[in-house]
Amino acid sequence: MKRGTRAFLCTLLATSLAACGAAPAGTAQSGTAGEPAGQEAMGRWVESTVDLGGREVLGDPMLRADGTLVLYTCENDLDAMTAGSLMRLTSADNGETWTEEDTGWGELIDGPVLQVLEAADGTVCLTCVTQRLDDRGQNEYGTYLVQPGGQPEPLQLDGVENGNVSARYAAFCGNALVFVVSNYPAQDATYELVRYDLADKTTTVLPLDLDTSYGAMVQPAAAGGKLLFTAYGDNGIKLVSLDPQTGAVADVLDPLSAAISGALTADESGAAYYPSNQGIYRLAAGGTLPEQIVPADATALSVESNYPRSICRTANGDFLVTQLNMGDEVQTVYRYHYDESLPTHAATTLNIWALEDSATARAAVTAYKQQHPEVDVNFTVALQEDAADPAAARNDALTQLNTQLLAGEGPDVLLLDGVDYETYVQKGILADLSGAVPMDELQQNLVAAFAADGKTFVLPARFSVPVLVGDDGTLDGLDSLAALQQAVLDAAPRADFGDDSPDYYDGLPDGEKYALGLTDAEDMADFLLPVCASSILQGGALDADALRETLTFVQTVADYYGMEAYTLENNVASTQSWSGADPVTVNAPMGEYTYCNRALYGWAQLDTPYAALMLARNGDPMSAEAQDIPFSIIRRPGLTEGAYTPKVLVGVNAASQNLEQAQALAATFFDRDVQENYYNDGMTVRADCLAEKLDAVLHNEGYDPDVFAGDLHALLDGCTTPVAVPAVLRNSFVQHADAMIAGDETVDEAAAGMERELSLYLAEQQ
Repeated sequence: MKRGTRAFLCTLLATSLAACGAAPAGTAQSGTAGEPAGQEAMGRWVESTVDLGGREVLGDPMLRADGTLVLYTCENDLDAMTAGSLMRLTSADNGETWTEEDTGWGELIDGPVLQVLEAADGTVCLTCVTQRLDDRGQNEYGTYLVQPGGQPEPLQLDGVENGNVSARYAAFCGNALVFVVSNYPAQDATYELVRYDLADKTTTVLPLDLDTSYGAMVQPAAAGGKLLFTAYGDNGIKLVSLDPQTGAVADVLDPLSAAISGALTADESGAAYYPSNQGIYRLAAGGTLPEQIVPADATALSVESNYPRSICRTANGDFLVTQLNMGDEVQTVYRYHYDESLPTHAATTLNIWALEDSATARAAVTAYKQQHPEVDVNFTVALQEDAADPAAARNDALTQLNTQLLAGEGPDVLLLDGVDYETYVQKGILADLSGAVPMDELQQNLVAAFAADGKTFVLPARFSVPVLVGDDGTLDGLDSLAALQQAVLDAAPRADFGDDSPDYYDGLPDGEKYALGLTDAEDMADFLLPVCASSILQGGALDADALRETLTFVQTVADYYGMEAYTLENNVASTQSWSGADPVTVNAPMGEYTYCNRALYGWAQLDTPYAALMLARNGDPMSAEAQDIPFSIIRRPGLTEGAYTPKVLVGVNAASQNLEQAQALAATFFDRDVQENYYNDGMTVRADCLAEKLDAVLHNEGYDPDVFAGDLHALLDGCTTPVAVPAVLRNSFVQHADAMIAGDETVDEAAAGMERELSLYLAEQQ
């Protein structure tokens, strides 16, 4: 089974941004501080998407000399290694509307097109890929040149193999086509500049002295007579200039503030423009302080899982940005237009509050803004990643929120992950969502627990499932925490083992394998609480028997493994994916089964059904030819039957001054346009989207269908009990589990300590 590599495929819905940002260069921005009193400030950036017709975008949108925009798309068949119709999209109104035509080039080239680059005069360079039929592991590339009005012809470069250059790492600069070639291995990469003169058809090759910390492909942008590109430097991403005549390289700005990718464009003055998850920035020629032109708030730019692939500046100063969603690997071209006819600030502003950032929430905000440009949305993340004391910061954030809510104030929409939402429901703080959200379109077994008495005050927009993975047939009978504890004792103990162990990939014979990869108190909390927390705390009370059974598992496994003496850590994690599939992260405990062949069982949170195609182990993890072992996945045994983890928990403040709009915003979290995409934060809760996802997994042609021997439908349909783990429970559990592992507490002592700590918490919830 081959682990796939990332590939890309790729819709005009208007959405206003929450803040106006700076107007495009050369555009007079109204609505400044100098406006006469009483005159409304005007002008704001508007985000929209370009309809690609479901086809794959082939490179950057480009600007012709006459101001026309051009963009190429194609329906490549990567399995058959053939190019579909290569379509040219053009826009004469700065990207507002597009005209489409078939170039007819698809049948004239040797394989699927990877990249198309067009010069201001209409000259085109394109690169395609072909694969040898006798060795699909080897790729061959071909680059073509198309003169204005002509047909593709193989590009002839004197002294340079055609397959060594790519339109992806090229730029038209003056009368030349310039390629930057990276020669691997990456750790010792060397670079060359290949300049092809379009007039006399001569080729010049110059060595480049690039220091980018490690090998990186260079994507240049023409800036007057020079080229600009971003590269990895010692301090982060830096901006570098390149003289295409001499090959001279010079750092322009190190680091380049907020830059996160190679997406870059420039103008004739030498100014550079680049997108990030904070907005679109401009760095003037010779400047050292990038200026934010377009703010990211309430746009696709702010979605953490979006990665900017390219940027184009239009003739009127608008922007086109191609974003790759790293969750489902779909590319989308977004247009950012500065509309002076719109007020700078909308009449209504909605506020969303969350303890932590959420990609799904940002996607929902973007979708809502597309539907309601008359409303601004502010998204506040209470906890900062660099908080010196995260626990104290969490308590402060919750105290402030509770004070506001109890006073009949506070944000309009709440994301209640990590918050005791049941208390909010009991106190009447949350509004009913059942009339706003299409409940009948959601997966009923997931939402039934949130819809008691016909009212719904909180709903999860995503979910994951705590699972156990093992060879087919080995999971039979593991239907309780007690059965799982016995399985640990029936297998070998786990020796001290970590990512520095020399035998990491050597595996163990079946008779010497241990049951589970568990190493410390944090592992114990991650393993047990998602399937036990709601049994320990239920109905506003603590179940002492459930607590002791959970702690007994910790003590039994820790003693049997000799965990107190562990000195090694296993922090290895990897993400696997291929074209069209959700990425699957294999964490360290899962890897001890999948990759190391040491554990009888792996355990993880199932965030996507695609895990069914990527968690198999094989007989020899170091051999690409080894066969995968059929395996199955079950819901992790614990104290709670049908446990699943609700995520992105959406609620609306009943005291909101804009209740109807707030409920509509909450409902957007469950729109198909949001739910059908994967943002690395859990599975969709829409029944239609989940069914389509399961169908795509079970009928995937890239993996052997016989390797996964389980039943995904049964696994997900059996998720009936949402289990949210309060932070206070987890913190107390980790503290006392750690004491038990160290031999400082017994089960009874740990249970007594947790009961004291949790009794105070429970009293405060009354």
